[in-house]
Amino acid sequence: MMRLRVLGLSRLRRALLSRLDSRYVTKPDHRQDLKDALWEVQMLRREIVALRGEVDRLRRATVTPVKAAPEPRVTADPKAAEAHRLATETAEAVDTLLQNEMRIWQAIDDLSARVGAPGRAG
Repeated sequence: MMRLRVLGLSRLRRALLSRLDSRYVTKPDHRQDLKDALWEVQMLRREIVALRGEVDRLRRATVTPVKAAPEPRVTADPKAAEAHRLATETAEAVDTLLQNEMRIWQAIDDLSARVGAPGRAG
């Protein structure tokens, strides 16, 4: 009888341990996950340094000044003059926005050419 009780406890213990083992990460898997996370942190650190350098370079770049808009023609209708003014300001703002977007994409292209990540899955 004593043998059955011990056998039952060992079966219970094995069943419990196998259930716990299946629910939790093993030590080697955990170590590998930590190594992978450390590698990712180092890669992100390099990318941040490169991005900061690129931002500094863009800040130092000379910005072409926006041309002064010619004075709108004086018209008798103040609504037309206001519409012309708003259209001109909108066009200048969109032009500046597109120039900045082009600079950003150039910076991204330059950065991706300089910072190659061999062996890294995208």
